[in-house]
Amino acid sequence: MRPEEPILLICHSFPPNYGIGGRRWAKFAKELARRGHPVHVIHSAGTPRDHTSLWSDDVLHPNIIAHPLPNRYPYVLTRWPVTTVKDKLLYAFWVKVLPLFTRGNWFDRGIFWRKPLLHTAGKLIREHRIRNVIATGAPFSLLAYAAELKQQFPDIHLVSDLRDMWTGGSSYGYQAIGEKRLRYEQQLEARVAKVSDMLVSPHSVVLDYLGRAYGVPAEHMKVLPHAIDPEDLGEPVKKADNDVFRMIYAGSLYDAREAQRYFELLLQAFEHVRHTRPEHLANCRFDLYITDHGTKAFADRVKERGFQDVIRFHDPLPPREVLEQIAQADLVLAYHPQDKKDVMVTKFTEVAYLGRPILHIGDPGSASRTILEQRMGDSIRLEELVTELPRIIQGERKVSSDSQADRQAPLLGHVTDILVKEVLV
Repeated sequence: MRPEEPILLICHSFPPNYGIGGRRWAKFAKELARRGHPVHVIHSAGTPRDHTSLWSDDVLHPNIIAHPLPNRYPYVLTRWPVTTVKDKLLYAFWVKVLPLFTRGNWFDRGIFWRKPLLHTAGKLIREHRIRNVIATGAPFSLLAYAAELKQQFPDIHLVSDLRDMWTGGSSYGYQAIGEKRLRYEQQLEARVAKVSDMLVSPHSVVLDYLGRAYGVPAEHMKVLPHAIDPEDLGEPVKKADNDVFRMIYAGSLYDAREAQRYFELLLQAFEHVRHTRPEHLANCRFDLYITDHGTKAFADRVKERGFQDVIRFHDPLPPREVLEQIAQADLVLAYHPQDKKDVMVTKFTEVAYLGRPILHIGDPGSASRTILEQRMGDSIRLEELVTELPRIIQGERKVSSDSQADRQAPLLGHVTDILVKEVLV
């Protein structure tokens, strides 16, 4: 890529908007901007109550130029849980009405973006002579619109980034839209696979699927990992020397239904400790910093079972502050639902970089294998939580992280080098 060459990025949830979806490209945009590249970003304007991203400071750079588009998607469908009568009525209304506006997935937040996105992107490409265009999904409709953009501007180098599985997965409503609509989404996915100059993903399983499903050559695909930003980590913090066994959970609680089961089994594990070794419970703390979801229902259940002094909920913290909390923990719990078993989230590599052990909770897959092979910690199935977590709390089962392992590969500068040298042109 030429020095100081501009880039166009299409990312719906880019900061300042709330949510983990914008974190990946906020970091890459930050590093590219530092290297002198103007990064034009088309993203959702959101609403003032959405403007609470933990990564807003990362995009405060003169080389990052925002081009927000009105959201247009019903806000009630983006919240969890839906609790008030008004919201429940609105939710039911939109679930009936939205299918009338699209042939595909009505849960896709970009379904009303096609015309404004193509207009804005086309204008930016012409005005700034942009060659490299990156579109990231979910929402996956953005990738389909970018494929149309490639047809209008055949000389652009189009990079389609899939942060998760598209039609091959079970998230984003794809299991609820019906066979006919799923086939339409598969047609869009096939077009994106054919038209894109490069397909990238942080997860090899996504690229393996696209290669098998649509015959994409290996040279047109590249694993681009999530990157660790050293500025989030701050200075190394020595763990406090005390007798409290401290566990921490920081991040999203994926999949509402599975999360309910996970939390019930977690409470059963603590009840087991209370009944068998109460002295260990007195010296145990479990702190949760949950993003993206409400925690009141979980907190109420904790209080009902009498664990409010042991299991404590906290407001989400900025990245550096939550990583400081992780650095003080004896164990980092990482619950993973079944459809995420092959997903290595950024938090895993950050925790390993800090030298804290991870307890992965979920089905065996690429994530658990990586944690075990790279000696980041241990892995148990969800149904083992009731028996194995008490053993860990009571010191009968040790979970450790290899402090001598090389943790440099996922650092932001290194991964951005891969993006510049092997993905862009």
